[in-house]
Amino acid sequence: QILERPKVGFRVPVNQWFRTSMREYLLDHLTAADSRTRHYYRPERLRNILDEHINGRQNHEKLLWCMLSLELWQRAFQPSG
Repeated sequence: QILERPKVGFRVPVNQWFRTSMREYLLDHLTAADSRTRHYYRPERLRNILDEHINGRQNHEKLLWCMLSLELWQRAFQPSG
């Protein structure tokens, strides 16, 4: 049965990681002075979203994943300066 069934995805606990083991990584990339995407966001709104997620009041994992991915992409492919 397993070999013949359609492919299925699996969830990774990004929601929990952003609250625990990846918390500092997330904050360092999105809020640090050298953040490449920081100027895209209103600082008070970004802080609110991060606080809501980290404190468990809202699950913003999809939004934060997109924001972190954009930050990492910019660091990799956009020249600094």
